[in-house]
Amino acid sequence: MSSLPNLVIGEAPAEPPRAALRFSGLRSSVGRAAAVVVLSMFAIAALYPLIFTILSSFKTSGEFASNPMGLPSSLTLANYLETFERMQVGRLLFNSVVATFGAMVLTTVSALFVAYVVTMTKIPGRNLIFLFIISMLVIPSQAIIYPLHQTILDIGLGGTYRGLILSLAAFGLPLGTYILAAYFRSVPIEMIEAAQMDGAGHLRVLFSVLLPVSVPALAALSILNFVWMWNDLLLPLVIMGGTEKTTLMVGVALLSGQYDISIPLISAGLIIALIPVIVVYLLMQRQIMSGAIAGSVK
Repeated sequence: MSSLPNLVIGEAPAEPPRAALRFSGLRSSVGRAAAVVVLSMFAIAALYPLIFTILSSFKTSGEFASNPMGLPSSLTLANYLETFERMQVGRLLFNSVVATFGAMVLTTVSALFVAYVVTMTKIPGRNLIFLFIISMLVIPSQAIIYPLHQTILDIGLGGTYRGLILSLAAFGLPLGTYILAAYFRSVPIEMIEAAQMDGAGHLRVLFSVLLPVSVPALAALSILNFVWMWNDLLLPLVIMGGTEKTTLMVGVALLSGQYDISIPLISAGLIIALIPVIVVYLLMQRQIMSGAIAGSVK
């Protein structure tokens, strides 16, 4: 008669005490609540300037002086009507569109070629070139605005669309090169080698292989450039001066005189100038996020 093998049954793991479970759950709840509070504070701090500007734009100068932090007693469009009349919004809006889109296209095309050269070619010093271009990201624009302005004047482009477009593109090139270079490095090298084996040259590799798969990065770069170029005040103010080709943001800044500063009037001008940026960002925020993380995972 066969005997059954002896089975060794281990002891069941001890259950954690209920007090420990309650403490762990309480600690997790407290952590989530603290995170919500901190994030809410950051959100309020970020939204407050916009809310303050919107509310101020509907106040009269007297009401703003007596109650700057409160709600407007009545909604009036007088500030917006005066802003349209004093700023000539149509002309300034046209100038901003020409300068912004011209610089955005020039920056994107230039960054596309530079990023390809520093990542996909074997020219001597390509890493040094890339490092030099990226180092411009940490240099304040105020530090080089005078030599840039003098250069624009020397080549006869002061007060022109071309001068402003070149200046904006020069400041936008480092970020564009950084984003596109990171994306190009994430493209599988097998795709590049397959195209080269088929006889593709540099231009064909760039436009037939890299460009189609780089659409998310290009979209994000274009939108980011649009936002900062549209909102920029320093370059249009220095390059264009007080000419008729100045931009919308400069027009808003010029609403304040030497002795009279109307915060409600300036607030109305800011809201008018920010509407295109807000609309573009809300419509394209998914492209911004996808392009920002496009080159982070290979």
